[in-house]
Amino acid sequence: MTKHHVQIQAYLSELRTALQGQPAGLIQDAIYDAESHLLEGLSGDASAQIDSLIADYGKPADIAAQYIQMESEVQRFLHGKDVERPRFNGFFEPLFCVKDYKALGYFFVSLPLSVMYFAWAVLFGLPAVVLSVVVVGLPLLSLFLRSQSYLALIEGQLINTLLGVRMPRRPNQASGLGKVVRKPWETMLSTVKSPQGWKAAFYSVLHLPLSATYFALSCLLFIGSLAFIVTPVVDPIIHAFAPHLAIDIDWYWFPVTFLVGVIGMTLSMHITRVLVLLQSSIASYLLIKR
Repeated sequence: MTKHHVQIQAYLSELRTALQGQPAGLIQDAIYDAESHLLEGLSGDASAQIDSLIADYGKPADIAAQYIQMESEVQRFLHGKDVERPRFNGFFEPLFCVKDYKALGYFFVSLPLSVMYFAWAVLFGLPAVVLSVVVVGLPLLSLFLRSQSYLALIEGQLINTLLGVRMPRRPNQASGLGKVVRKPWETMLSTVKSPQGWKAAFYSVLHLPLSATYFALSCLLFIGSLAFIVTPVVDPIIHAFAPHLAIDIDWYWFPVTFLVGVIGMTLSMHITRVLVLLQSSIASYLLIKR
């Protein structure tokens, strides 16, 4: 590592310290932007002085303040000036909270996505790991681990949108502009040795059983409760068009099914709130570079 890159790392360390206490996703984005800017400056001008590039970019404390301010404005734009008060307090409060419905939506879409993550890890990643033992699979393993950073971005944006957890919007590592040119094998070895790709790969495998559990605990209960509510209304209608089909629950049971169904839906959303905390912690630990 050259003297310039040592100075860049020192600057990034100061910036990370200045952002201490902020969401980990915000810190990763700020580090990525600063590193990319400084490396591009070095690669674009061979005579560039790193001190002047850093001075032009700004002091770490000032840059940190700008990111904090920008993040505050983004959150205000997305969620409003004040946190919306629940329209109904008590046990049934989740039924009136849009945030809980978005979280439930995440658990619906995460199951099919987790199947794709798992398939990619098993069908491409696992053979690459096996072949890498005899060096032949090292390029494939490097490609697989690099692909995990993009999967992490996709998953992160989904979590950011539906669960409201601040995840990175940039990759976990700068593009490498301005770095010392390395041989292809050195680049591949560096990728394989990086723990972030392996953590993201572990998340891809772990995501399938987690998503199946989330779906079973929250989504199936919600769907079943909703079906229980509408059965007294839908069954007689279906029976009118198809008399050979029996009525499971008569219409006069609707007040009972409505009450029981609403309680079941509410329970599913309370469970969803707990699962959101679990999923957010796992994703934050495995997908965000520390």
